[in-house]
Amino acid sequence: MSQAEFARHRGVSKAIVTKWKGQGLLSLTDDGKVDVDATEWNLDQRPATYRGGTTHRPVRAIPQDEEPVGKPARPAAAPRPAPAAPQPVNDEAGSDPVEFDPENPNLPLAQAAQRKENYLGLLRKQEHAVKQGLLVDRAAAEAAFFDEARAIRDAWIAWPARVAIEMADELKIDARELTQVLSDYVNKHLAELGEPTDLDLSRHQQS
Repeated sequence: MSQAEFARHRGVSKAIVTKWKGQGLLSLTDDGKVDVDATEWNLDQRPATYRGGTTHRPVRAIPQDEEPVGKPARPAAAPRPAPAAPQPVNDEAGSDPVEFDPENPNLPLAQAAQRKENYLGLLRKQEHAVKQGLLVDRAAAEAAFFDEARAIRDAWIAWPARVAIEMADELKIDARELTQVLSDYVNKHLAELGEPTDLDLSRHQQS
């Protein structure tokens, strides 16, 4: 078979056949013809996939008494061993645990997350108590206590003048003198109780 016929037989161009000849893959007879079986055997010894295309046949086994054409195939690389898992570092025996300070602004990430969850839980608990009517706004409570205390104080201040005439008539004494005496004692008592602005709600907080 001529080189042109072999090129058509292999489905390649004649230039490829010429290249194979230069690489020593083309086996020729004494009359210059292509030895098809020998040449195809040489071509099929190449890797299954290479830059020139794909071989047409599986790689043949090389007889023990013959040398392979071209470079021998590289042995398969041994699989790499899996990296060893890092071993946990144990703390020294008997070491005291680090004290958790919720007010520390430089807490580790885990403790900072714990503090956040604790505060969020307290906030949700407070919101629930407000919805249930168990908690009220402090400013509103202070205003209500102040108004109530002032109303009680004003009522006590007006009380001597309101009852002195009737009391004086029953006691058969001067109403003006009784009014003055009652007013003095009421004012003294109110002074001991203090002004409404001095109200301290902390004494009334639930334990």
